Amino acid sequence: MQANGVRLHYLDWGGSGETLLFLAGLGHNAHIFDDLAPEFTDRFHVLAMTRRGFGQSDCPATGYDVATRVADLLGFLDALRIKQVILAGHSIAGDELTAFAAAHPERVEKLIYFDADDDPVTDPRAQEIRAGNQPEAPELPKQALVSWDALFRFLYSMLAITPPSPALEASMRDSFLVHPDGSVERRTPANVYREMMKGYAFAPLDYTRIKQPTLSFYSDPSTAPDPQRQKEIAAMMSSFITRIEKSGPQIRIERIAGSHHYMFIDHQDEVTRKMKLFLGVESDRAEPGKPGS
Repeated sequence: MQANGVRLHYLDWGGSGETLLFLAGLGHNAHIFDDLAPEFTDRFHVLAMTRRGFGQSDCPATGYDVATRVADLLGFLDALRIKQVILAGHSIAGDELTAFAAAHPERVEKLIYFDADDDPVTDPRAQEIRAGNQPEAPELPKQALVSWDALFRFLYSMLAITPPSPALEASMRDSFLVHPDGSVERRTPANVYREMMKGYAFAPLDYTRIKQPTLSFYSDPSTAPDPQRQKEIAAMMSSFITRIEKSGPQIRIERIAGSHHYMFIDHQDEVTRKMKLFLGVESDRAEPGKPGS
């Protein structure tokens, strides 16, 4: 699909009704929603788009600022003749959701954030970038790159995902290249990650302009890999919630106890149920003889 001068890969799970479009976090692609997306095809037309620089989408040297990514998204919707959309985004995709909803409010019906709580105002990493320090591209240990099996063992250990996730593995297969010796290498160049982080650090996000009904999921800070990061995430989460709550009562906050950054994978059933309540697919009334939810 050509949009805004680049070819953007996307997945279409079918379904009819309003369009529900998923956007992946940094380093992933449309396949990360392979498990979650089919849960909604009975009521929605469900898609996922891979942003420029990742997966099977084009990887130009520039265009990773928030304004260009918003223009990519607009071009994608126009190309598919989608007039209005429900946007659901993970992690750094929150920048695109917020900026797009502010710039094109008539095109967005509802917003769903999956741990999209990296707040450039309070995030120490963003503060370092704004101070002029070069952002570091995320690296994986060399021992994780010797083979597919080693990569997946490392990812499952790092993310504490059990049982194995077909969606995570599908996303990784679109994100890495396989060498003749069986070793693997990221498909996306390091400079793309750096430019994405710069775009995030300088993102002009105004949460008070979010007027659409919004559901914002938050993971459990205690699941972060070390105590310092746990404190940073908890502080950012508190600041972010305070900022977006100023937008009004149309924003619903859902904390998923015991979940990590990929809560739509490790707590898929709970996330799916809460999404369906928010989208009006299911009622929160308890069944006869059962306690309320």
